[in-house]
Amino acid sequence: MVFESMEVADLKKGKDEWVPFCDEDEWELAQLLMKNLGQTKTDELLKLSFMQKSGISFKNTRSFLKCVDSLYAGPGWICQTIDVEGDVVGENGTKKRETLKLWRRDPVECVEELIGNPALREMVAYVPEHADADAKGENRIYDEMWMGEWWWETQGKLPDGAVVVPVILSSNKTSLSVFSGDKKAWPVYLTIGNISKDIQRQVSVHATILIGYLPVSKLECFHKKTWSLAGYCLFHYAMSLLLHLLVDAGHEGKAMVCMDSFMRQVHPILAAYVANFPEQCLVACNKESHCPCCLVETQNLGEPEEYTYCNMVDMLRTLRHRQRNNQSKRFNKEGLRKVFEPFWKELPFTDIFTCITPDILHQLHKGIFHDHLVQWCLGVIGEKEMDARFQAVSQYPGLHHFKKGILVILQWTGTEHKEMERVFIGLLSGVAKDHVLLIARSLLNFITYAQFQQYTDNTLAAMQDSLNLFHVHKDILKELEIREHFNVPKIHSLVHYVSSIRALSSADSYNTEYPEHLHIDYAKNAYRSTSMDTIHGSSGGGIDSSETGSEVGEGLGEGAGDNIDDLAVQQLSVKAHYKVAKSPSQRAVSIQQLQTDYKAPDFLVALKLFLDSRMTQDEVVFPKESDQFDVFNQLYVTSGPSVVTGHNRSWQKIRAKPKVATRGCKPESPARFDTMFVWDKGHQPRDFIRPDVIHVTQVCVIFKLPVHLGLYLHPLVYIEWFTLLRCCDPISGHFIVSRSTRNHRRNASVISVDQIACPCHLQAQCGRKISSDWLANNVLEMASTFLINSYIDLDTFVALHD
Repeated sequence: MVFESMEVADLKKGKDEWVPFCDEDEWELAQLLMKNLGQTKTDELLKLSFMQKSGISFKNTRSFLKCVDSLYAGPGWICQTIDVEGDVVGENGTKKRETLKLWRRDPVECVEELIGNPALREMVAYVPEHADADAKGENRIYDEMWMGEWWWETQGKLPDGAVVVPVILSSNKTSLSVFSGDKKAWPVYLTIGNISKDIQRQVSVHATILIGYLPVSKLECFHKKTWSLAGYCLFHYAMSLLLHLLVDAGHEGKAMVCMDSFMRQVHPILAAYVANFPEQCLVACNKESHCPCCLVETQNLGEPEEYTYCNMVDMLRTLRHRQRNNQSKRFNKEGLRKVFEPFWKELPFTDIFTCITPDILHQLHKGIFHDHLVQWCLGVIGEKEMDARFQAVSQYPGLHHFKKGILVILQWTGTEHKEMERVFIGLLSGVAKDHVLLIARSLLNFITYAQFQQYTDNTLAAMQDSLNLFHVHKDILKELEIREHFNVPKIHSLVHYVSSIRALSSADSYNTEYPEHLHIDYAKNAYRSTSMDTIHGSSGGGIDSSETGSEVGEGLGEGAGDNIDDLAVQQLSVKAHYKVAKSPSQRAVSIQQLQTDYKAPDFLVALKLFLDSRMTQDEVVFPKESDQFDVFNQLYVTSGPSVVTGHNRSWQKIRAKPKVATRGCKPESPARFDTMFVWDKGHQPRDFIRPDVIHVTQVCVIFKLPVHLGLYLHPLVYIEWFTLLRCCDPISGHFIVSRSTRNHRRNASVISVDQIACPCHLQAQCGRKISSDWLANNVLEMASTFLINSYIDLDTFVALHD
């Protein structure tokens, strides 16, 4: 394997492990320079007198980059020129021409590098798998790519012993200029479906390889009428040059040493192409008014039916017919463009139309939610009411608070869209008409299901039911004169999600957010490190340096797998765990302070009841008014790895902080007393959260029991209870709760921290107009009834929608 052979070769030559650097210190300096400074600043630093006297082996940027470029950077780069003849005639009577550059790598070598990387050997598959969530085998699981139907179908087309390597491509033109200018790059990335998607998403592991930069040009040698089509043809020609080596390798296979050191006959086959909608249409050679996957006509885009997928053989025949003849009814009906040599025409075992994957970022978060659903609802409830409701959403750790509403935001990102989605349904409750709320709920359910990282036949059926519910109620928007029709490609794209997931497994594997993260390393930083001249540098050095620089920290002095997260492979559960700070936030807090500052008026009574129930008569010592307590401002709980949100453990914060008054220039800090789910008595050890085994509470105090009152293993929390999860609003789908009282006082208790399940979010239930007195910091005190927000995170959604 390439990594091991390099190491063995270096050892035979007697090379030090830090070569080409002198020692570990010089390597650390190189790592710092590559990640933080451009070439100009690096040169200035290296030429300082104290740096010149330090004894480092490189004295200027040129010698430094020479060292960096000598590091292994993967398969080599080829610069290929493309001569373009336009249709604009110059003054000399000849057509203008333009010479462009395509930077490319051998995609087969890139596949060989990935399939042979020993650091990934524990997270790889060579054969398709079939897994079920039930003992009867009636509820199939779709998680990794090797669990999808595409792999099984493709495996059946190959000879025995052949290994399918699903090639996943992604491309996205991106701007390099920050404030001005028009510098752009068009990177193309490659990864393989044999590698676990959890690893693919970790940029530091380098499980995705940059294989090319497509030429970007204004093509001024063409007239305006033909410029656009020339750009489409240029894309396909460049992609055919980039991928032509996959043709023979896919047909015949190639012997490759795999991660486990075994030799296998590998067939790299294009399986998925990750792109936004304009590039999807570019790949499929169709106009953006049509679907890039199927044969639906434009006047039927808003219908719930999934039409027949496009057929590559039929389309190529139509393109040839159009090339020979000026007229073609089928060509016009299918909305095709005159790209007569698409790059995918020779790729074996590839159906380019099923390769096109769901785009959660642009189709769902930006398209369906922000561009459509939010605008529809603004037309129903009005801008002022919408803003007032966003401003009054109760606080929750990690939830973005739109304190000035949403109308003041000028530049939107996917982050804002996702934060709005977390509270949108509860925000509409009480003001939107029932049919409108059902439309919003159905689309938010669909968007939430689309973000799952593991599916079963049951969850896919629920996802499809959500889409069906939208189509049942959508015509109310026509009656309200908000929409004239729903023949929009992004709305139509939803019908392909379930079939795509069944074929290629979970849609999160193909999210366009990931290539945009890669742009930072391989495009934007590479451009800035070359003095903003060109991303390629004078001779391709910009590309190599961007990759070797990113691997300086991973490739020297470390095991290649050190950056891979510890993945849980056992049966996943959501049993909670907690952690608190080693030292309390406040020491020796009096009971009077707890009653006033922490809003815990019945603290003493509740603690006595807790001690009486947990201690024997001989052990119990009841607290007094003079006792003092060490208090924590926050704790963290984890529900452990989750099959819907990913295999990595995440920690969630729960706060119990009193108000802090203004100090000097530091403004007042409002109180934060979060709400949370706690286990019902006797159900604490249960594996999965369900409405019938949890209660909603608000935490007021997190404290340690003083030693003189007894020894208790866990910290304690003073909480106030809400009513049971019995009443569910049939329109919003949210459970409705209110404050639990006893003798006209809030029902309070002291419980152990290990009884906490996870945080929860409550949204105030209100009528058609929200009170102007309700603010994010007081709404939990002002409102009388609340909706349990099931969209706050995926685990809560699963728990409350089961």
